[in-house]
This record gives sequence, C-alpha cells and structure tokens, in this order.
Amino acid sequence: MGSISSMNATINNNRKLLKNGKRKPFTKMNGGSSKKKGYKPYVLPKLQPHVLKRIRLKVKREHRKLLIKKLVIATIILLVITYWFYQL
Repeated sequence: MGSISSMNATINNNRKLLKNGKRKPFTKMNGGSSKKKGYKPYVLPKLQPHVLKRIRLKVKREHRKLLIKKLVIATIILLVITYWFYQL
C-alpha cells in the first residue's frame, strides 16, 4: 500500500509543477523542443574521386584485417573450450 500512495504523491507533485508555470514541459529533454540556436551543419570538403577510392580501399583492408583477427581469436577460444570439455 505504501508504494501506491508514494506513486500517487509523485504524480500529484508533477501535476502541480506543470500547473503553476514554473516549469516548461519538454525543455530539459535531449535537445529540447525549443528552436535550435545557431546550429550550422558541417559541410564536408569536396574530394577527388581517386582520393575517395584510396580511402575506400584502406577502410576495406582494415575491416578485412579486423575480421581475420576476430576469426582467429574465436577459433582459438573454441579449440581451447573443446579441449577442456573432452578432458573432463
């Protein structure tokens, strides 16, 4: 019974905060509902196609290396677990 009464008291207190005008709803949320002030999006510089291609290839190589590392580690862990399991 105590939790229900405390829940009702919280709801009533929140209603009172909204009624007396001391608090504006939805302003302290992430970003708020007010107008954005001075927001200017970042504009990426124009790049040559060969530069973009080099970046794309570099990223693909990095992802491939990371995938190989993950597969090797997973295989080693799997082998250790299976070895340990069959030793019991």
